[in-house]
Amino acid sequence: MPHCFKSLFICLLFSSHAALAGDLKEPKLLNDSSYSEYWEQQFLFENKTLVTSQFLITNLPFSKHHGIMVGTLKEPSKDNVIIKNGRKKSGWFYSSEPAETMSIFQHKLMTDEKGYLMQLHNTAAEVDVLFTKDYQAINLIPKNEAENLPQVTLYAPAAQAYGRWRAGPEIGGAGENGNWLDLGWGFGYGLHVVHTETPNKQLKKWIRFSGLTENKEAAPILHIFETPSGKQIRSLTLIQKTGKPTTFENITFKPITPMSWQITGISGDSTMKGEIAISEPLEVFNLKDQLNAIEKLAAGSMADVERHKYLTTYQFTLTTDESVKAFTGKALMENIIFGKEQKKRPRRRR
Repeated sequence: MPHCFKSLFICLLFSSHAALAGDLKEPKLLNDSSYSEYWEQQFLFENKTLVTSQFLITNLPFSKHHGIMVGTLKEPSKDNVIIKNGRKKSGWFYSSEPAETMSIFQHKLMTDEKGYLMQLHNTAAEVDVLFTKDYQAINLIPKNEAENLPQVTLYAPAAQAYGRWRAGPEIGGAGENGNWLDLGWGFGYGLHVVHTETPNKQLKKWIRFSGLTENKEAAPILHIFETPSGKQIRSLTLIQKTGKPTTFENITFKPITPMSWQITGISGDSTMKGEIAISEPLEVFNLKDQLNAIEKLAAGSMADVERHKYLTTYQFTLTTDESVKAFTGKALMENIIFGKEQKKRPRRRR
């Protein structure tokens, strides 16, 4: 990224407030055949463009510790731009010096002066996003539920971002000779996940509601993990600009209509209650639809994940012994559906 452009981004992002230093953990690089680990980023920009990326390390049948980056850029009423590349262990790296960096092919995720810099670059498109880390990391899986669930951490729970992109020759653009298009301000989050089993053995469905701070005083973060047996584990946290995040227990999640839900949570003498409703669809994405036959065979169940993304609105009331506060805003919702485990066909005896 040209220095002047990078400096402009830093000035825009950090002139109004101080952000926390970045924190990217070194990959675990487990040898178990079911191991996978990824860093996922999702941002919705002011022009309603949705940018996502996933930096994945996984053990494939023919390539241990294989690196894959899959990114999407979805402008309103336009086709999804898919940015993806994979490399064996010798083709990607993680470094902690001079800055923490995860690099797969030409795609990079790194700590910057006071946050993170994400750069995606192949023949489909280039995307640059700078985003802050305004809050401490949040572990979403309760310790008593962690035995057969993935390790899930919001390393950037509610991030402010600024981005730009340009189309590559694969989709009819000029690539590095083309002009950059500003995406403007955006809001979203960064997530770190470690699977020690294939995802469909640990999860059947994963529903996320991630409040977009957007200069709001508070934003809710709700994750619902459904196991293959049908058990639900719920995690509800209220991010606040002043004070520590509040984690709730006794969480209820009830549908009001097919497009809205009522949510309650209790934390000590505090009760949060409200509603979340879908306002518009943003994207439907299934990685398997983007792979060729060989890639599907290699990826197996890792690719059989369907993701439905929406923009939602929320309205909540936080009641304590001392006060009653109401807050409203927008949130990203994602309904992630994991494919069924493929059963081995019985051999026929001759």
